[in-house]
Parts: sequence; C-alpha cells; structure tokens
Amino acid sequence: MKHPLKPHSTEKNVEALSSSATALLRQFDALGGREILERILQEKNPRKVVEEFPAGDFYWLVKKIGSDDSLPLLELARPDQWQYLLDLEVWDRDEINPAEALSWLKRLFEADSRRTLHWLFHEGNALLYYILQKNLEVLVREEDDKEFEIPEGFFTHDGVLYCKARDEESEPFLRELTGAIAAASQPAYQTLLSSLASTIPSETEEGMYRMRKIRLAESGFLPFEEAVAIYSPLSAGQLSREGKRAVVDVNSTGEPAAIVPFLPLHKGGQMGYLQEAIAQIKDPLVLDRLRLEFAGLANQVAAAEGLARMELDSLVAITRKAAGYLNIALEELTGKDREGAANLLEKNTLESIFRVGFGFVLRLKRVAENWLRIAWFRKTGFQNGFWGDERGGLLSGLLLKKPLMYTGLKDGALYRDFATAEDLSQASRALMKLVALDGFLAALTKENPLASAYSGREDLTCFHFLFTYWTRLRLGLEPGFEAIMPDEARAIFAILRTGEKAHPYRMARYREVFIEDMLRFASGLPDDLRVSLKEELENIWEDFVEEYKDVPPDDTDMKHNPFLIIS
Repeated sequence: MKHPLKPHSTEKNVEALSSSATALLRQFDALGGREILERILQEKNPRKVVEEFPAGDFYWLVKKIGSDDSLPLLELARPDQWQYLLDLEVWDRDEINPAEALSWLKRLFEADSRRTLHWLFHEGNALLYYILQKNLEVLVREEDDKEFEIPEGFFTHDGVLYCKARDEESEPFLRELTGAIAAASQPAYQTLLSSLASTIPSETEEGMYRMRKIRLAESGFLPFEEAVAIYSPLSAGQLSREGKRAVVDVNSTGEPAAIVPFLPLHKGGQMGYLQEAIAQIKDPLVLDRLRLEFAGLANQVAAAEGLARMELDSLVAITRKAAGYLNIALEELTGKDREGAANLLEKNTLESIFRVGFGFVLRLKRVAENWLRIAWFRKTGFQNGFWGDERGGLLSGLLLKKPLMYTGLKDGALYRDFATAEDLSQASRALMKLVALDGFLAALTKENPLASAYSGREDLTCFHFLFTYWTRLRLGLEPGFEAIMPDEARAIFAILRTGEKAHPYRMARYREVFIEDMLRFASGLPDDLRVSLKEELENIWEDFVEEYKDVPPDDTDMKHNPFLIIS
C-alpha cells in the first residue's frame, strides 16, 4: 500500500541531512573515489554510514570508486543495495550477461562470503542457479560404480558430484564457491547441483527478468515501451500554477530518509535555472519529493534511451539531460522569475515539467520541418551540407527524433542535449537566419537561374554561390553563378587586399561593401528575415576572412576552393 509522504517524517529527514552519509554525498564532486572510500572506513561505524545510502546513491559511489576497488563498500552494504547494483550491472537489456554476472558474484563473495552465501540461498537463489548452469558441467557418480575414474578437469567436494568449469579462468572461483556451499550445507549443495540439469536456463532467466522489472520500475527504470512516454510533449497550459502541491508516494513500510536519493539531483541540478528555483524552496518535505522524483525521472530517461550498463559519466549525462528540459520549461514559463519557478516545482510533478520542456524543443523541430517542405535548397536538390558544417549541423541536429544542439566538437562531441532556454533561443535565431538565407538565394536564382549541372552537387555550398555571384558583380562580369577563371580569382583578392602588404589579410574595407551589395537583392524579404539575413551575411563574411587571411596571393585560386567556383 502507498500513501503520501507524511509531515511527521520531516524531522527525521532533516536529521538525516546532517548525517555522515549525506555529508559524504555532498562532497561527491570534490573527493576522488579512493578518498570517499577512506572517509567511509574512517567513520566510527562505517557499516551504519553505508547502510544510510539510498540504493541509487550507493550505485553512484561504486561507480566512482571503481568495481574492483569497491569490495570494502560491498562488504558493508545492505542486500537491497547489492540487488540494485546487480539489476543494473549484470543485464544487457532483457538478457543476463553471464560474464558480468559471474564477475559481480565473485566480488560479492570476496567482500563477504558468509553474507553472500546467505543471500544466494534466499533472495539470490535464481541467480545462483543461472550462474552455475552457465558455467559448470556436472557429473554424478553412482554409488555402486567401483571403477569410476575422475574425468580430466573435474573436481568434487563429496565424492558423488563432480564439477568442471566451462571456462578455465573461472575454475578457481567456482571451485571455491561450490566448496563454500557444500561446507555450509551438504544437503543444499547436493540438491542444488543435482537439479541443475533439470532446470531450464531460459525459464530461470525469464523469471528473474520479471522480478527485475518490478524492482527497477519502483526506481523509475520502466520497460522501454513505457519509459518513452517521457518524450510525449505536454503543453504549458496543462501545468498547475495554483491549488494543492504535488505529493510523493513512499512504501508504507519504508522510512523516507532511507529511500530519498541525493546524488542525481545534486549532480543534475548544479547548472541552470533549476538550481536557482530549488534554492527558493525551504520545506524539507518538498525537497525530499523533488529529490525522489528527479532520481526516478533520470532513471526513466535512461530506460527510454535504452541504456544498459552505465559508467559514472553516463549517469551524470542522464541527470543533466533531465535537468536540461526542466531548465527550459521553468525559464520559458516564468521568464526567470525564481519564485514563480519554485511555485511550478511545488505544484507539479517533475515528469510533467520535463515533458513541457521537451515540448518547447519539439516545437522548434516542427518549425524546421515545416520550412523544409518549401525550402529552395531542398527543391534544388541540395542536402543539409549545402549550408556548411556548422549551419548544416545545426539543421541536422534539429531534425533528429529527439532534437540535439550542434556544438561542432566543443567538449568533444558534435551534439549535446538542449539544456537552457538560451540554447533554444540560439538555435531558433540560427534557424531563422537559414530561412532568410534560403529565401535570398531563391530570389537571386530566380533572376539568374542556376545551371542544371549545379543542382544537388555535394561539393557546392551556399558560400560558393554567394561569393561567386559577388565576385562577378565586383569584376563587372555577366551576373550569375558561372565559374570564374583562375586569373579572375586572383584579381578579386588583389582588390580585396588593397593596401595590405602581408598576412593576415583582414580585407576590412570590403566587409560593408559585401553586405550592402547582397542586401540590395533582398528587398523582397520581410523585415524580420532581412534583419536575420544581414546578421548571417556578417557571419559568413567573417568565415570568408578566416579562410583566406593567411593564403598567399598566388594561391588564392586554390584547387579546392571553399568559397568560389573556379573553372
């Protein structure tokens, strides 16, 4: 049975916030994994500290400390912390990874063999069956078989059941594990090994998967087909701004202080407007609800992304993705009114606010899709690369199923998730500049049609058409997009570099000339698009200068010229 988090639990949560466990979690960023482990082991009662960690936070700590270095932490952990860890580490989507399962069971056994055996005899019984079925071959010696010879590679603990590891590397651990089981209970050992042949691994795995789904769903890790509902957009009008505040359900047998995760919101909410909004909330009960909901939200996002085993950087990335859409919704809806944002957090679930934030991003994607239906460049046969790497990358990112912000390898990746309202505004402005530039080229080519040979060529970009047209204009050639000759290419650069005797050639006096020349052909554009076009032409001129500022005069007709079509 579930019930809302009750007010009388507030004092207990406040007390928990001052505990050694929470103090360590607050220093998660500042301390290295080894330092965290040393701090825990130096506590007066380290087991009590570890047992205070919510299962999700415990998982983060293991990831920071490292799987093989976390044995002291595993020794002190609760069984449900073990189970949470195994649920995330030993599965590849809906199938157990036998190697990972064996590795983690070995770590648990090394950390605390007595408690591990007890757990395997009870909650972990199905996992034990599965691991032994996958890794052991078992022979039974009949009582009256006097001539029985031990086959090569087999070992026994009772002279009746003989085992052989299917993988030589796992043999020492499997021998030790089965020996410990036999020493703990000979009848249990014999029942276990003799029944392996009659147990179907796939049925064992299916039963384990069902139980895992139930456990993980309670933490927000829903099945994929349910988790993707987080990306169904919600309109801003569906959020509450008045009335009762949202409540959180907890298991009636659990204490809120023991189940409220700390690290997901701590990591995800470090940047952006979400942090400022949360700072306005003083009620510990509401803060507990936000921490619990945010952890579930991040886990649902991870499930929707199809993530299986995650490392620490993946965990952090998922929390920041969740926080990003919350940032966008809060900023867009409140205009950075902190109290208004705090009110939205109090009156609505984080899932609802997340869906509104994603809806804002999706709305920009629809603007891009609608424009593409009528865009000149698409009708002419060109693809997104026609706009160059940065502008084409921006458009490609917006058109993804879950739109992404183009960053151009900044921070080591071409794309990242939208994280703020400013990201959204920046992408919107960039898209409007593309719309304006596309409209300008449509008007320009209406007066001076492109040669059919140019249509759809992947080696041509908007820059080739803009600067080839402008060069012909400046040199007094026939208007259009026909290729210029090499001597004409050198001639235009000689003009642009007048008065400059050495690189870098800034060509500053022709910046405004280029922009004004181009704008004379844009009189048919609406005023807002004309303003966007001017800004884009300024940016394109800077790209042009950057490309040619150090090119020697005799090499300005370079074979692969990124701005001019040269015959």
